[in-house]
Amino acid sequence: MTTRADVVSGHESFACRYGWLPKLYEAIAETPMLFADDEKAILTLGIGKNMVRSIRFWGHAFGLLHASDARRLALTAFAQQLLDPATGRDPYLADTASLWRLHWVISTTAMLAAWRVAFSEIQESEVAKQRLHDLVYQRAVDARGTVTAATVSQHVEIFLRSYDAARMVPTTVLEDTLSCPLQELGLLAVDAVGTPTIRFCRGPKPSLDVPAFAFAIADFWQRTAPASRTLSLRALMFEHAGPGTIFRLDEATVHQFVRTMCDDTRACDLREDGAGGVDLVGRTPNAVRTLEQYAWA
Repeated sequence: MTTRADVVSGHESFACRYGWLPKLYEAIAETPMLFADDEKAILTLGIGKNMVRSIRFWGHAFGLLHASDARRLALTAFAQQLLDPATGRDPYLADTASLWRLHWVISTTAMLAAWRVAFSEIQESEVAKQRLHDLVYQRAVDARGTVTAATVSQHVEIFLRSYDAARMVPTTVLEDTLSCPLQELGLLAVDAVGTPTIRFCRGPKPSLDVPAFAFAIADFWQRTAPASRTLSLRALMFEHAGPGTIFRLDEATVHQFVRTMCDDTRACDLREDGAGGVDLVGRTPNAVRTLEQYAWA
């Protein structure tokens, strides 16, 4: 599994907003070549040209879109399972558990530098905002060879705007708000008093349900050990880009989720590994597939 992250631009200075992803799904389902015509996209989506570019960027970042050819976009299986009005789990993203799935995807597969650094590399509960900036800058330089400090600063600001719950603007018209739905997850907050500091919230997450956790485990298992029927609990808790790390969970919560998942699906068991650790063991070769079905049931 690759860990290189080099994307620090493309969002056009906009964080993803309420209503954007369901609106994007509907538009692409009806017109796969929507973005081949800027004017048509502007009229269809009801937003400005830069926002059109941004909403397309976020559609790719959240794993909802893929290019079927040079001009045509297609909706991914993940997009259909989540947002399809007829068959999707949550077409309007009304359930916070759906946002955990989106957080998992963007943090593990989108290759966005700030997301990778913040959720996979930084283990501390607090970090200076400047240090996050420096780490993202260095990672971007390593991957791309050159990048401006201003581009990285904007990228870090978009990342923080996506998650900092203190920036949530209460409104009755959600899709018109500047808030990003990921703020509902409560994963971090920025303390601007004195030296700006980012505080990550590790521990139980009341809005994270077991099926959403199973979605992450199934994806992590497929990407890290697809040929194995065994996955160590330690990897689930502490591995970079593992569920415990990406969701900022404590060990007790991870163990509780895994135990409930095993009891609910009967697809896996927890067994001692003989060296003081515990493994998640699939009962059948199709255990990961069973977890995927459970995640979307």
